[in-house]
Amino acid sequence: SLLEAGRAQAIAARSYSLFYRGRRGAEGFDLYASVEDQLYSPVEAERPLATKCVETTRGLVALSEGTPIRANYCSTCGGVSAEVWEAWPADARSYLRSVADRGVGEGDHCALSPQYRWREEWTAAEFAGNLARFGPAQKVAIPAAGVGEIQDVEVDARSRSGRVWRLRVTTSTGEIIVPAYSLRQVLRRPGAPGSILRSNLFKIAVRRDANGRVGMVVASGAGSGHGVGLCQTGALAMARGGAKAEAILTHYYAGADLKQLY
Repeated sequence: SLLEAGRAQAIAARSYSLFYRGRRGAEGFDLYASVEDQLYSPVEAERPLATKCVETTRGLVALSEGTPIRANYCSTCGGVSAEVWEAWPADARSYLRSVADRGVGEGDHCALSPQYRWREEWTAAEFAGNLARFGPAQKVAIPAAGVGEIQDVEVDARSRSGRVWRLRVTTSTGEIIVPAYSLRQVLRRPGAPGSILRSNLFKIAVRRDANGRVGMVVASGAGSGHGVGLCQTGALAMARGGAKAEAILTHYYAGADLKQLY
């Protein structure tokens, strides 16, 4: 039943909220309703199924060492979740470690997501333009003479889950290193500068013309979002396969305990 995926989501959101209780106390509230705190739409947007998921899990919280967990979640992990420090400058947490999004002898749970696999192609000029436009605000060092002409783009290092940790861009004016924490904000999607890159889980290469000059930059990627914690489309697939909310949660938050707190 899809209800179980919703119940898992409700418990995750409750745990996340309790983990961050008091986070913005000085400002007179705990959480933002925006994507900054995982997103909450106004009560008018609530639906009966979501309300049922909340009510049937009332008081249930995921805990680690007796305290609510930082229950991050994303749309589509692409086949492997990320460690928490891969997405943010944060201390490692035992329950937010990289796990394969599959069961024994099964394919990836989130394989049915339209974001499971994707491809982006930038012209060299657009790719260079994104670096120049969005890099400085993300503290990416740009050569004194500007971005210049793209000569090569390669992954300099990957993090534990295989996501890009550092991207190296070689240009006619020097080298530009784009680190993981600013990568999606800097690259943007081709033709849509208002949209950040879907994920850090990708391969990237250049396509050259007959003269050896870079004409295109091509990325083949997986998933959508930071990849940490519960994979929402993966949770749906697990629920369709008969998994209960508790099994879904312990898959994505390894070692966490479910307790009735109130």
